[in-house]
Amino acid sequence: MDFDTAVAELDTLVQTLERDGDERALMLLELVDAIHRPALQLIVSGQLEHPIAQAILAMYNLVTVDDRVQVEEALDEIRSYVESHGGELELLEVEDGVVHVRMSGACHGCAGSAITLRRGIEQTLRERYPRFREVVAHEPEQLLQIEGFAGPVFEPAVSLQDLLPGRMTALELGGEQVLLINVGGEPYAFRNACPVESARELPLEGGRLAGQVLVCPWHNCAYDARSGQRVDDRPEDPGLRPLPVAVQDGVVKVAVALA
Repeated sequence: MDFDTAVAELDTLVQTLERDGDERALMLLELVDAIHRPALQLIVSGQLEHPIAQAILAMYNLVTVDDRVQVEEALDEIRSYVESHGGELELLEVEDGVVHVRMSGACHGCAGSAITLRRGIEQTLRERYPRFREVVAHEPEQLLQIEGFAGPVFEPAVSLQDLLPGRMTALELGGEQVLLINVGGEPYAFRNACPVESARELPLEGGRLAGQVLVCPWHNCAYDARSGQRVDDRPEDPGLRPLPVAVQDGVVKVAVALA
């Protein structure tokens, strides 16, 4: 299909959706613009190596994106979760679909680190890196010993049986207001407060959970229910504060404080 025909077809489709009262028409145009505008600006300015420019070029098979670049971009989505409880995530090597990483800081030796790797890193890599086969975690080269620090303290919250997939529950744990969410059978925990108005401590349990997205009942802002990152039209704004989670003997445990 040539350019002029494609433009005409798109215009007809949008008009049809608008006439039918389908809100997806506006969303379609907004998404196309949000994806292409920043990429085109970078390409026009000659910044072809920028990740966004590379992504749009790769989308149309105009350039081959290096495996390491793809993996780094994928890991950027999970780093905020790792860093939120004192950890660091470093990409060491990508070889034939095998991703080698090093987790250090509070994550090392933490009961939740293996779960974080399996649930967070693996899931993100499977979604964002087509050649992904497995992730291999390596020991830190040097372990930082801090006097009096033993890592996250996990406290029992609820039975995993009682936290059904697609559901969330709020509770107080260790003096902290916590929101537990089950996404696809995996539990996630966040500080139960919308960060838009941090001074007011508005709880999130009255919000709506749609798949992997949590919508705030107060401001309609949307967050990834796994990482806590904003997934609406304000990705630069603060996300939810995730808390480390571990499941032991069918009990969901949450770390709300460090020993």
